[in-house]
Amino acid sequence: MKNNRTGLLVIAGIIVFFYCGMATAAEVQQVETTGTIGFTGTYKPKGTPDPTPPESIVKPSIRPDLTLPQTNERDDSWLIWLGLFLVSVVGTIWKRKQKQTNH
Repeated sequence: MKNNRTGLLVIAGIIVFFYCGMATAAEVQQVETTGTIGFTGTYKPKGTPDPTPPESIVKPSIRPDLTLPQTNERDDSWLIWLGLFLVSVVGTIWKRKQKQTNH
């Protein structure tokens, strides 16, 4: 009886954990500004840098076809459903094996 209750609590906890992760947000208002961010003053280094910087600085290559996630972009929820399905299948298999070993 205790084993059965523990298994149900674990499965219920996993389901609640995944359900909480499915929250989505919607854009309420879109605002475009012409504001800028700037810095004032000048930077005065103390002494020379150690080690001295190389003559040519190689910039990392960025793939032009790579797009980074943007603000307010929705994620695909199919991964959440896939994870929930896999956890359910594993839980069912575990429960059946547990029943077989008890009988």
